[in-house]
Amino acid sequence: MEQKKNWTDAFTSLDRRYIFVLVALAVIIPLLAGLKGSVNISPSVRSVYDYINDLKPGDSVMIVLDYDPASEAELYPMTLALYRHCLDRQLHILSFTMWPNGAALTERAFDKMKLEYKPKGIDIVSGVDYVNFGYQVGGALVIIAAGQDLRNAMPTDYRGNSTGSMPILDGINSLRDINYVIDLAAGSTIDWWVAYGVQRYHFVLGAGCTAVSATQYYPYLNTGQINGLIGGLKGAAEYEQLAGHPERGLAGMTAQSSVHALIALMVIVANAFYFMSGKKR
Repeated sequence: MEQKKNWTDAFTSLDRRYIFVLVALAVIIPLLAGLKGSVNISPSVRSVYDYINDLKPGDSVMIVLDYDPASEAELYPMTLALYRHCLDRQLHILSFTMWPNGAALTERAFDKMKLEYKPKGIDIVSGVDYVNFGYQVGGALVIIAAGQDLRNAMPTDYRGNSTGSMPILDGINSLRDINYVIDLAAGSTIDWWVAYGVQRYHFVLGAGCTAVSATQYYPYLNTGQINGLIGGLKGAAEYEQLAGHPERGLAGMTAQSSVHALIALMVIVANAFYFMSGKKR
């Protein structure tokens, strides 16, 4: 007759699907409840925030969205956080992308800003407050061309409107005339901006990237070739907290933290039950 399992044996042989359910709940509940915790602010993120915060109303910031929907979870929240901060500071936003699928994400972000700021009595007008140049073909050659003549490099915007007479470009002839440039990248475009942009045209460059790529850009940060770095979802959450707009970044970090806490707890409990069951290697 089969010996009946005691309760410690039953726990150590628990169906792993129960763990999957717990992990799912640890993610879903904080997101549905709208829980947003707080994060420690890193110096590299604060540098980007402080530089934008010190700009004067009417100054221009170029925010380049070099990513596609595959990296949207990490880079789109920092895009929105940067847009909100610039709009709050009454700065002009110039955006484009060197990734084919990035143009629609850029336009979607601006459409979201229009909906958010309309109830506040702020109308965000294309060509006046912002411009989306859309997808630009050519990689590093785009940076070189924009550094020489921005209007010639990007003669039309995302919707095909001529950029030649746009008020937002008054006084801006090249990248040298832009007060700040930020590249949000899922690939290697930050390298292009450093090599073909900063080194040639001597503007101030900030960067944002996925968490897995952040470490490779710290040499640029240490040498001053970029003045700040926003890394992954945590970086986005930090920027949201600084800008006073807690949104997807902080919500995602709260869900992530709850899962980490759950996993740590399960490791401790599982090991405790393992030794209580008297099993040995």
